[in-house]
Amino acid sequence: MSLLFSSGLFIRKLTNAASGSLILRVRISLNENVSLSHTMSPDIMKLNMQKTSLDINNNSNSSELLAAAADFYSNEKYLRALKRLQPNSDSKAIVDRATKKPLDEVLAALDSLDEFNVNDVQNFVSEFLHEPGVEIKSANLTEWTEQPDIVNTLHNNDLKQFFNALNRQWLDLYKTLDSDMLLPGSVSSHLPMLHPFIVPGGRFLEIYYWDTYWTVEGLLVTGMFKTVRQMIENFINFINLYGFIPNGSRVYYLNRSQPPYFAQIVLKYYETCLNSEKLSLHEKSQIKHFVLNEALDSLKKEYNFWMKEKLIEINFKNKTYKLNIFKAKTDKPRPESYFEDIITADFLTDDEQKSKLYQHIASGAESGHDFTSRWFQDPMKISTIEASDIIPVDLNAILYKSELVISKLSDLKGDLETAKQFRNYSIERMNTINTVLWSSENKMWNDLNINRLTAQSEHFYLSNLSPLWFGVEPPDGVTPMQMIDLHIRNSIDNYNGVPYSYIYSKEQWDFPNAWAPYQLSVVEMIHKHDQELALRMARKFFNSVYTGWKLYDAFYEKYNSLCPGQRGAGGEYEVQSGFGWTNGVILRLIEIFKDKLLED
Repeated sequence: MSLLFSSGLFIRKLTNAASGSLILRVRISLNENVSLSHTMSPDIMKLNMQKTSLDINNNSNSSELLAAAADFYSNEKYLRALKRLQPNSDSKAIVDRATKKPLDEVLAALDSLDEFNVNDVQNFVSEFLHEPGVEIKSANLTEWTEQPDIVNTLHNNDLKQFFNALNRQWLDLYKTLDSDMLLPGSVSSHLPMLHPFIVPGGRFLEIYYWDTYWTVEGLLVTGMFKTVRQMIENFINFINLYGFIPNGSRVYYLNRSQPPYFAQIVLKYYETCLNSEKLSLHEKSQIKHFVLNEALDSLKKEYNFWMKEKLIEINFKNKTYKLNIFKAKTDKPRPESYFEDIITADFLTDDEQKSKLYQHIASGAESGHDFTSRWFQDPMKISTIEASDIIPVDLNAILYKSELVISKLSDLKGDLETAKQFRNYSIERMNTINTVLWSSENKMWNDLNINRLTAQSEHFYLSNLSPLWFGVEPPDGVTPMQMIDLHIRNSIDNYNGVPYSYIYSKEQWDFPNAWAPYQLSVVEMIHKHDQELALRMARKFFNSVYTGWKLYDAFYEKYNSLCPGQRGAGGEYEVQSGFGWTNGVILRLIEIFKDKLLED
């Protein structure tokens, strides 16, 4: 498919002094016809799109349509035209519009469109495009109950009321694809799904890979085992179709993944179900068979993806080590943040340098921490991002945990050879983490820049401690609580949730924002050693979320650690409410601490 776009594109960011609005002025060369398919790696485009047997939009040629959709939503003329029409609109909304008419008609109209004529662009949008999310509808969450068993363990009426508000959020966040909204031959950027799914909320009308772990935590607290099973089966389907779990369930996310929590999702589901008093022995037997066969096979497939696609060998102190990195398969701007990326790269004139910068940006998005000064050479400038040249502490700690999970499940299955193999992998990785990434001077782990073979940053990020909650023992006789005392004990007492970093870069993962996933990870780790300190930390973040709900009747993606109840800020978009992983984390904290959370 040949799509019209310009390779001679330059962009300048100007601000209207009167309105403060963003104006984009683009110089374009319109004499080139170039095929652009940068939302997927070439291998995925030519191979995995051929394998899908799911019916998309009731059209028998679904695999071809999915590949064509990937092309369409990365068409630079399309992206430019819609941004020019509404310069202050959310870039993601541009690529979340399903087409009203068959794609061939849309492409013909786009080819002849005068993208500089605002009226023509408006007519194009009205005739050929739906509003964002029109094909994504609320689904009937039949497993939901207003009074899960855990409510009977709570005595504080205020806590019960708060719990009920959290629990009701699942009804709003449970979605399904409604293909009846689309004509045969029309396309959506949303990937086909086996089952309905939980979305984070707000602008995020699709599932996200690593968000799902904390969503699952909350769903299991409220007893929704079948819903979690469906989410796992959705991920298994992704692995079967694409060879990995993408960043999210959109075609423009098929060039990258996210932190690989799938093994931990499966293990959490397995252990919770087998320990449940609600499930019969027969149901538990079925769950065990599913986990030790279909799910375990998928865990190994995903692990192989990370070891094939995102493995690097480095020579460190005269010895070769293998570790994993984030590395997106793209060298183009992200379609969902197209103009943001072009503006970031505008200072570069060399195309090769721009391509490398775009890969770094997408790799930063693959990390789930998009964005933070952690990835920047200059903490204040995203244009100095080096994400795909960094060996991340947390990614390798997560894969260490994945190796342990695969070993454990293989052992339960009776596959002792595989169990031993992955146990050995985990031992090797732990030793490598403690050799290559450990800082004896700072008593913490550091990300490593592969070009300089030095710590990426001298600053502290919560992820520097992440091996602790994945079970890696620190070297040099240092204990986990010594590390907690040294690095974050003061923050536990002085902030409303421990901030991810102490750098005020205005990026969303930096100070003063506190993020729910890290609060739970740290609390659960501390709880093994010091239950009183764990409760203090849990109360601080819980109180912020509780206060925000009392003030605004909302649950946010991130919170301001300086002001209890106030939403976080910074980054590429306005803070979103909903919110899947925040709800899951707070429900899990309620399960752990119950009424103590609201006691003085």
